[in-house]
Amino acid sequence: MDVKIGPRIEPFMRPRAAARSGPSASQPVAAAGDGSFKLDTSRCALIIQDMQNDVVMEGGAFADSGSPQHCREQNAIENARRLAQHCRAIGIPVIHVWFEVDNAGRGMTLNAPLFENTMQANALVKGSWGAQPVPGLEAQAGDHVVSKNRMSAWEGTILETVLKAEGRDTIIETGAWTNMSIEHTARTGADKGYIMIVPEDACSTMNADWHRASIDYALQNVAAVTTTDEVLRALGAAG
Repeated sequence: MDVKIGPRIEPFMRPRAAARSGPSASQPVAAAGDGSFKLDTSRCALIIQDMQNDVVMEGGAFADSGSPQHCREQNAIENARRLAQHCRAIGIPVIHVWFEVDNAGRGMTLNAPLFENTMQANALVKGSWGAQPVPGLEAQAGDHVVSKNRMSAWEGTILETVLKAEGRDTIIETGAWTNMSIEHTARTGADKGYIMIVPEDACSTMNADWHRASIDYALQNVAAVTTTDEVLRALGAAG
């Protein structure tokens, strides 16, 4: 019996017109004549990732790693705060991604040293001081909060659902740690087809060497690496 059917052409399978006009046809990142760049604000979203007490603050579970000091050296909290403030003012979604350990960690797979160390340090327990966002980077009305328990902000989370609901394909990524969560998220975002923008002075890790290694090698291949001031200018901020 011959049961072959088709091919059936659904509407979404039809080729788009060769030429498109209007804002939807514009590139999300446009170079300016002075060497700077402009961002299409209607396509951007800001991610603030893992900026939690245990991760980057003195007294946190990972303070002995050097993370609080490098975060201060980078001025990462203030730079992320400046970006969040401007993004909210011009209607760009702000998405907080928090690493949270729930149910005594029974939902975590301890298949890597980072996850093992998190459990051993009793770190980032949901509802605890250590899991709370650092002062100045708390979620505000209208912000999104995404919970995770992996390094990448994409893995097992609602991040992509939020981005699709908001109609955003250009991600400004900030937070900690540069060579772990930031790099993992940027790599996966690039693979998924998102434009990844990394203002490197709004990111931090354990020390400058690890930060520079990630910024100068891996992230250069998957993201546009820039600075907080450059991103603010690209978003139309004065000054």
